[in-house]
Amino acid sequence: MDYFFGFKSVISQPEAEPSPADTVLRLVERVTSSTLLEDKRDACRAIKALSKKYRLEVGAHGLDALIEVLIAQPDLETSSFVLETLCNVTSSEVFEEEGVGAPVGEQFTEIFLKKSENVISVITLLDEYDFHVRLPAIRLLMNLLNNKSKEMQEIVLACPMGVAKLIDILSDSRDFVRNEALLLLIQLTKSNANIQNIIAYERGFDQLFQVVHSEGYSDGGIVVDDSLQLMLNLLKRNASNQTVFREESCMKHITPFFQSCQQSEVDAGGSWSIQKISNVHSMLQVVRTLVSPANATQVVSPAQKNVAGCGLLSELCALLMSPGVPADILSEIICTVGESIRGCRSNQEFFGQVMASSSPPRTALVVLLMSMVNEKQPVPLRAAVLYCFECFLYKNDVGQGQIIQALLPTSAEAMQQISAGQLLCGGLFSTDCLSHWLSSVALSHALVSNTNNRELLLRVHLAIAKDVAPVSLLQQAFNILQMGGKLQTRLGILTLLSTWLADSPNSVAQFLKLPNAVAFLTALVASNEHDDQEVLVQSLCAFLLGLCVVYNNDANSNFSKESLCQLITKRIGVETFVDKLAEIAKHEVYSKALKHPQIRINTAADIQFDHEFCRLYKGLEGVIAKAVAPPTSPKGAESPSESELKAVAKYKDVIREQDGQIQHLRQRLAALEGDHIAAQSKIEELNVNVQHLQDQNTLLKAQRNNNVIIDEGETSTPPSESSTDKLVKELEALRLDNERLRGQLEQQQQAANHFVGIPPANGGGIAVEIASAPPASIMDSFTTHEDVQLCSFFRQPEPMSYFNPLEPELKAVQSRLEAMETELGDSQQRLAHCLTANAELKDEIERVKKDQEDLLVLLADQDGKVLKYKDRLKNLGQTVSEDEDDELDDGADEELQFQIENSV
Repeated sequence: MDYFFGFKSVISQPEAEPSPADTVLRLVERVTSSTLLEDKRDACRAIKALSKKYRLEVGAHGLDALIEVLIAQPDLETSSFVLETLCNVTSSEVFEEEGVGAPVGEQFTEIFLKKSENVISVITLLDEYDFHVRLPAIRLLMNLLNNKSKEMQEIVLACPMGVAKLIDILSDSRDFVRNEALLLLIQLTKSNANIQNIIAYERGFDQLFQVVHSEGYSDGGIVVDDSLQLMLNLLKRNASNQTVFREESCMKHITPFFQSCQQSEVDAGGSWSIQKISNVHSMLQVVRTLVSPANATQVVSPAQKNVAGCGLLSELCALLMSPGVPADILSEIICTVGESIRGCRSNQEFFGQVMASSSPPRTALVVLLMSMVNEKQPVPLRAAVLYCFECFLYKNDVGQGQIIQALLPTSAEAMQQISAGQLLCGGLFSTDCLSHWLSSVALSHALVSNTNNRELLLRVHLAIAKDVAPVSLLQQAFNILQMGGKLQTRLGILTLLSTWLADSPNSVAQFLKLPNAVAFLTALVASNEHDDQEVLVQSLCAFLLGLCVVYNNDANSNFSKESLCQLITKRIGVETFVDKLAEIAKHEVYSKALKHPQIRINTAADIQFDHEFCRLYKGLEGVIAKAVAPPTSPKGAESPSESELKAVAKYKDVIREQDGQIQHLRQRLAALEGDHIAAQSKIEELNVNVQHLQDQNTLLKAQRNNNVIIDEGETSTPPSESSTDKLVKELEALRLDNERLRGQLEQQQQAANHFVGIPPANGGGIAVEIASAPPASIMDSFTTHEDVQLCSFFRQPEPMSYFNPLEPELKAVQSRLEAMETELGDSQQRLAHCLTANAELKDEIERVKKDQEDLLVLLADQDGKVLKYKDRLKNLGQTVSEDEDDELDDGADEELQFQIENSV
């Protein structure tokens, strides 16, 4: 009866619920072993259901099996389950179902990408029209690309027709599929010119414009913006794709975009949505990429002609004059128009004739300049107008002449009309320092590479007040500079004056006639101000003063070229002047302004230098430094002493010796560098192996933390180990063996000590004297009375030692352990010694080079003095022998001194 109840209690206990790892293992086994398609499909469906909550288990146990199913090209439903499972496993996001944990999507991506066939099998499935297969395939490729972009790009390039299949999806009638493919192509084309070129050659631009058209141009959703972002990826810094864009007449597809933009603005009453602003901004970026000044001239010129030929320039100008355009979009349109006309005479003439819908009628250029000098307008908008005005005048001598001629009216009717030149001169009298800078820089662009305009501008006079006689524009500009003011005002005036005086001797002569002009500049340059802003002003003043020296025609006897050089030498000092002159090039804003003609600013304090001025400074800095430096003269030079000549000869010998040492050290350095490179490559190889093992360790730790039990029957290829890794592992194993053997030895010694203390059976009290304990197996056999007597019978009168069979093994292990530790220490010491020797040799070479340079400078000075002495002897009527090497020994030096003394 008890047996019956016990059996009942056993069968009534519920079975233990299997762990997630066991469940996944069972499903994976069904996938790999099932012969029926339905069973395999059901198992894949079940694995997909677990892939979010138990992603680690599914990836660790089922990734290889799922890849095999995918490569085998099963039915569409099974393929869909496998693709969705792989999407979940490789995703970089953390799902809500799996809770908090470290994302392992990147690790599974790395495993998936070890074989390119895996990716090719996914790309092959893109041919299937069923969205249950095509959509997860696209998302899987997106996950792989986000985790390992470079590796994925290489695999896609190697896949036959891989990029072409992705482009074909853009024509998919299902929007959600097409949009996913669009995002995939955006990520795929980043920083890869080869993929960009393939998409362009596969008529990718036409596909993108069809998407933009179907979505409603500027009024479309985010898909329009994504299409334009992909187009930007294809065009930026890719001259071949820009040529394809032009040859395929894609520019004509941009014109309807801005036509619809104006029409929708009228229909909506001038309101712009956030998405419309983003769409228009992206399209303007596309146009600017094609006509950017950073591109080659042979690419920009045809693009500018296409912009005008397809009517795009006209549409941009119309949108520019339209009311209700947001300020940031308006600034971008102004810059786009400017780059479309920059250096293109026909486009510049067209823009100069564009009229604004205002009363009285004014040109678009005048309206823009009115916005530029208006301090209430946003700073980026005013800077954009300046950039557009600069582009209008770039290589446009006709436009430059019109600006200056407008300042010299010939009739009363002409004086009543507001011109661009009058607006710029009026900006000089504004109370806004930014208006001073913008107006000065804009007016200076009317003088760039135009000597005639510099002469004409000297005739311009301004009426400051009713009762005050008009003063010249040159005088008024200098008066503003003398009054000081804020940094922007002074930098703008100095920029205008520098551009005005450069390559214009008449302008320099007129400037030198201004009262206190030279004294003011000299005082500023000679001042010892250390403030960053004042240093910039001093540097520009030094540049302006240097222009007065270089382009001086000596018309003013008080300030001739020679007298100015003497003034700079006495009042400032040549070295100080050159140092002040070079301060401009050391400033960060100079480097930024020199790279691109557009001024990118958000606040008024950001503006400091203009691009054309930086180019002018770069070309004339060296010329000014040479013109100001006084010429060397042999008069009054002292003769070299005998000790100096001996020192020179000694230094020459030292230089020759050190030169030989340098050659020897260079050879040693080359050999050590070779050893260092070999060591570095070995270290890099070890680091790669260590990183791989760390990744494997991380995955195993994650599996352990999530109670994942990996089947011991599964085999995986071990990572390749370097010799150092093997040495370390073997060393650790030997240490463990050593500890184990030591423990056994201690147990045997304890047992032997216990055995020695047992008295003999006959009561004789004879104790067995031993030096070391016998093995434990022998001691265990001495348990009976007879055994003890036998042990007593064989006792020797002298202490005896037992042979321990573990001692040789222990000693061998210890010797191997010590040898391996010694070898490892020697390797590390050799590597450290090589690195230290390499660093010491480099330092020694640098020191020798520095000493050699100092000696060469001393020799050059000494040779100069010798030449001066020879010239002096010649002037005194003495005959001097010319030596081929221009070197004097001690006897020649004494003879030279004797000749000088006799001549004197």
